Amino acid sequence: MFKKVIFGIAVILILSIAGLILFFPFDSFVKERIDKALGPDISIKNLKIRWNVIVADDILVKTPAGTDFLEIKQLRLKPYLWALLRKKFDIKEIEMDSPRLVIKRTKGGKWLFPELKKKEDRKSSVELIVKTFRVNSGNVIIEDDLKGFNMKLNDVVIDMKSSLSLFQSGKTTITATAKFLDAGNASLKSEGNISNGKFKGTFTIRDLNMTVLRPYMKGDVRVKKGKLNLDSNFILDKGYVKAPSSLRIRDMDIETRGFLMGVGAPFVIELVKKKGEIVLNFNIWGKWNNLQHDLKESFKRKVSEELEKTITSPLEQATKPLHEVLKNVGGLLPAIK
Repeated sequence: MFKKVIFGIAVILILSIAGLILFFPFDSFVKERIDKALGPDISIKNLKIRWNVIVADDILVKTPAGTDFLEIKQLRLKPYLWALLRKKFDIKEIEMDSPRLVIKRTKGGKWLFPELKKKEDRKSSVELIVKTFRVNSGNVIIEDDLKGFNMKLNDVVIDMKSSLSLFQSGKTTITATAKFLDAGNASLKSEGNISNGKFKGTFTIRDLNMTVLRPYMKGDVRVKKGKLNLDSNFILDKGYVKAPSSLRIRDMDIETRGFLMGVGAPFVIELVKKKGEIVLNFNIWGKWNNLQHDLKESFKRKVSEELEKTITSPLEQATKPLHEVLKNVGGLLPAIK
């Protein structure tokens, strides 16, 4: 009799929970609390929660200035719910469709970023683990009103895969590609360990239209055309970057005015150009959010080396006959008594 009572109570509880899930507006209930937790700068239009996937539509993240920072058409999250028993939020996959990221600096020199709600100074009791992260058909817009610069990256694709598990750390691989608005592309390949913050990889730029960079070019030298290529091998160690790099510029043409290092700019450009290309090897280093480089110094060294060759070569040609004469005289000296 007691067993029947227990069985009956269990059936009633199961049916009650099933009815709660089926008829209670669970999605809107959770969305309401998520909106409250995230604050007014982050909004989610629709939220669907299922046993194996959480789908959020039309996510919008704004800056305190009211400008759009990030828009996501749809975000799909597939969690391993059983992992919560081990105080680990283990996510099988996060996928974003058509995100749009806007990085903007005002005329006053302030970069606009969102301010998320600050949490209490205590460590989270749940550890986050992401196995796969994908971005499809993304767009990145960089607007610098201080310099008058505007750049757009289209068809941004990001694929991150990690072998990180609940029991041990693992390798994470990241690949990303993007296309520039008019022509050219950029790509990144990297692998490392999230737990110790160490990564290594390559970053490349192909056929970037140099006229886009005019706002950041100092001096009175104006580039009329040119294609920029960059190859960088980087090491990232807990936020610190070391990246020996190579810059190649081809099809470059500048206006016939201005000076570089006190010498006419057209002459300098032709001086350092070899086989139609200008090649510069330089270094990038520093914290990821405050990178330094020695590109200017590298260019000066290149010009100095080529100037030295230009000056030395005619001298060598001019003194060559004299050298031959002295050599012949030197051969005769033993015969002269």
